[in-house]
Amino acid sequence: MGKVTEYLYKAIEKQVNEHGLVVWYDPESHYKEAVTKINLPGIQVAKYEGSFFALRHQIDPLLENSTAPRLVVYLPLDQSKTFHSLIELEAGGVVMQPGQQPPELNTRLSLIAREALKAEKAVGDVTPIVKQVEEGKLTLSDLDKLAEKGGSISKGVVSLIFGTGNPQDVALAFLNSEQYDQEVILKDAGAELSELFLSSYEVALPLPFAAGGWRLALSRHILQNDLLSNIQGDLPTKLATIKTTSHPAYQNACKDTAREWRLRRDLRDSYATWSNRIEQELHLTQVDFKLELLKGVDTFGGIETLLQSLVEKELVTHTKADLVKLAGERKSSFWSELVPSAQARWALIETAGNVLLEANRVETALKAGVKDVKTIFEAYTDTANPWCLLDTYYRNQERRYHEFDFDSGNAHIELEKLINKARDRYTQVTNSLAQQFLEQYKTAKFKIHGAARQAQIFEKNVKPLLGQAKTAYVLVDAMRYEMGRELALSLKEEFEMEMRGAVATVPTITEIGMAALMPIADKSLSIVSVTDGKLSLKIDTTLLKDRKDRINYFKANAGVEIFEAKLEDLLSSPKKKVKDGIQAAGLVLITSQEIDALCEGDNVPLARQTMDGVLLSLQRAFRKLAEFGVKHIVVSADHGYLFGEELGDDMKIEAPGGKTYDLHRRVWVGQGGSADPAYMRASLSEFGLGGDLEIAVPWNLACFKAKGGAKAYFHGGMSPQELIIPLISLKAKKVAEGIGKSQINWTLQPGSKKISTRFFSVQIKGFAGDLLPLEAPQVRLEVQVGGKAISRPISASYGFQEATGNVQFRLSESNSKELESNTITLMIDETTEKVAEILLLDAISGAELGRLGKIEMVIAI
Repeated sequence: MGKVTEYLYKAIEKQVNEHGLVVWYDPESHYKEAVTKINLPGIQVAKYEGSFFALRHQIDPLLENSTAPRLVVYLPLDQSKTFHSLIELEAGGVVMQPGQQPPELNTRLSLIAREALKAEKAVGDVTPIVKQVEEGKLTLSDLDKLAEKGGSISKGVVSLIFGTGNPQDVALAFLNSEQYDQEVILKDAGAELSELFLSSYEVALPLPFAAGGWRLALSRHILQNDLLSNIQGDLPTKLATIKTTSHPAYQNACKDTAREWRLRRDLRDSYATWSNRIEQELHLTQVDFKLELLKGVDTFGGIETLLQSLVEKELVTHTKADLVKLAGERKSSFWSELVPSAQARWALIETAGNVLLEANRVETALKAGVKDVKTIFEAYTDTANPWCLLDTYYRNQERRYHEFDFDSGNAHIELEKLINKARDRYTQVTNSLAQQFLEQYKTAKFKIHGAARQAQIFEKNVKPLLGQAKTAYVLVDAMRYEMGRELALSLKEEFEMEMRGAVATVPTITEIGMAALMPIADKSLSIVSVTDGKLSLKIDTTLLKDRKDRINYFKANAGVEIFEAKLEDLLSSPKKKVKDGIQAAGLVLITSQEIDALCEGDNVPLARQTMDGVLLSLQRAFRKLAEFGVKHIVVSADHGYLFGEELGDDMKIEAPGGKTYDLHRRVWVGQGGSADPAYMRASLSEFGLGGDLEIAVPWNLACFKAKGGAKAYFHGGMSPQELIIPLISLKAKKVAEGIGKSQINWTLQPGSKKISTRFFSVQIKGFAGDLLPLEAPQVRLEVQVGGKAISRPISASYGFQEATGNVQFRLSESNSKELESNTITLMIDETTEKVAEILLLDAISGAELGRLGKIEMVIAI
């Protein structure tokens, strides 16, 4: 029951208590509905329903009782229209009707409203409400609703129509939808609405009410003031004539409303529509904006695009850390979350900027002079801030570049320039790094004091674990140091982790590196040439020519029962044979050849886009191993690699010639031939290797002229990227018992109703479902068809792991029971499917956290 209706009932009850009989006339039928619900203790109600005879038939028996009736007779009529039909009832009781005296008998709705609302002390001045009742704008039901709103009641009809009297809420509801327009017209609330917007935003909306024109004017006013208030510095001349508010309070109101408009997921489409329209009106593309002016502006999509171009252009000429930081922050801007390609572009800008920053840092250190090869080795593998980050950033840049949708026109000309600048700087610095590293390595007689050697890894890092607990030895082909570091960091929540660099055996090719990872490999190593023209490694008297030889040798010399499998055997749902084999073995040997196989296929774009998938596969495989009882995991690689731009003629040099036993782009092994300043030449015996062969490698990033081979992916040489390999030791953490963590309720909001482009985004929110502590999880988002993922994560507002595509959430700063909202952008793979599903998965367990039902795909790839 509403408060005004309740007041009315009490007024009637009071008269019944005093007079017994009440004849209630309601000529305007204000109370017709309220009478149907009236329920007063011990009081009967008789209603006129078109016939006085029927009414008398209803009430006469009540009047003939020996006790006086407690009766209300209700007539939705003017008293003069009854022709004195109820005169004896009126004489025996009391009449209540509009204008009746004394005032307690007056049922005029405006009077009832005034008295009822005055009793509600929090509602303030009720005069505007009474006036609107007198004007016929408000009903009893309307008054009940207004009374529930307390302090906002003075907004009257506007509050009733929009469900609130808060100016910002009213403005956003009005801007977002036409659903209130008819009510504004019917209740003649235009003047009140105009006054509300004038007093709140200082915007004059002329009467009479014109919904479309008002929405345009209000959105223009709010967005213009938001733009101007966020510009950091003096306004460009072409914006000086734009009308602004006269007081900072009004401008702040516009700014706050625009911000809330963008933040509200349910309002963002209307914001985009109006901002795009106003942007065109303002001709912002003709304004000469400076970069510094726009750093805090979110108002218009065109400004976001312009800011990207300005940041790209500035980074080409001035590598500034604050601009790289800005790019990272803008990944969570309104336009980045609305337009997936905008987030992908900021992510690419940020990564290219990091390449430039890291190139400058490494170059500065190299120019300052390095003492010896150990100094370079330690700087390259430093735990906190290693030089290998330059390679990580470059690899991520190139993957993002090949994933990005570049327009055919000039829309991304500045971005292309930035990428080319980053590529040039990467090549310059890594070229210099390779030269200085190899020079110092040769000076040190090809020894790095304190560094682990590949041929010692099994004996020093695997063998001591055997017999203590189940151990896995994972050999990954072509996982260079920086990739191993990125992989290890992604596992630190689940495993105790130790990461260090090791020096590979030369030449850094698969046949040699994989054999050097075998048991007792350091006993007596020789490089020999076999009949098929390939090099092989001989351990003591055992020649290891291929994978089959290596596996047989491993089984014979590991000293324990082993189970051998390939990486793919651990993915998806491992067969029972695999699971049983792992659980029965003392040592599990896992091998992977995916990176080399993929990159040497010479499809550079495909390799760039998918090679990091191996890191995700390894992450999942390690979890499977832990699940099957493996306690310790030791991971290493046969060699690293160089993967830059396609090889140009200026980077090709002549090989030594002579008796050539093996020739790759980055290494020559043989006897005789010539010497040349373009490459370093040494005897393999100088590396502690048996045999009488010699090795030659380019001093820098140059390559030998050789038939075939990949055009951009190389290994075999002695650059840090090729020679320094990862050595990772993992120990599965114990799962704490008795410590509960909160169940998370997830909401997934797609960026569009259909998947219509290669880029697709989903906003994800999470909040605690109980009172237990909330922990921020690591998740993975996938678009699936028939249980198979057809997407790849490429960026997120925050927490994106480049190595795996997983996203680490974080707790909200304002509410420890909520996760900070995150928008994840996916790239859709080529498909002919028409319907897909979106799944949110726990990145560690793979458990489903949330799912969006079928979503239509209308994408043309």
